[in-house]
Amino acid sequence: MVMGREKDKMKNRGMSLVELIIVIALMSVILGVTGFGLSLIGNKPVEECAKKIEIVLNRTRINTMGKKEAWVEFYLNDDGRVTVTEHLRSGKEEREGTPARETTTVLGARDVKVRITYSDGSVCDLAGPPYPTAHYRVAFTRDSGAVSDLYGAKCTKIEVYKGTYSDSAHKQTIVLNTLTGKVTVE
Repeated sequence: MVMGREKDKMKNRGMSLVELIIVIALMSVILGVTGFGLSLIGNKPVEECAKKIEIVLNRTRINTMGKKEAWVEFYLNDDGRVTVTEHLRSGKEEREGTPARETTTVLGARDVKVRITYSDGSVCDLAGPPYPTAHYRVAFTRDSGAVSDLYGAKCTKIEVYKGTYSDSAHKQTIVLNTLTGKVTVE
């Protein structure tokens, strides 16, 4: 009788190697799925900001081709959020010297940053702090809707990202075709 109890204790010493491998595999699958889900949640503000920028740029292009003077200015507001001001003025208002109507929209969450690239190779980061005081302008021509060359250079792309800028970071790129003015998100 004593011998049977000792035999049972020896059988029940722990997990076998196969059981241990199965447990580790299941845990890694669960952690992988959780990590993937969290990364999707973390990138949502970047995607939302890029979509809003695309909408604003397309609306400005349409207004410009509708024979109105329209342009947008990007900047960081006081709490570090990417903000855009849309300027719109009809031809009559322009001739009369009436100031443009302005609509200001906050585009992104506090940690979303924007990088604007121009055709001359210059890059403007809206990444503060310290927050840049300049407003970066994008406009289109009235006749064809092409990107206008303000200050001698045309805006070619706008990158929206979170954290530190790098080629491997998750980002959304808004490409502006300088000849046609077409705006696409990649």
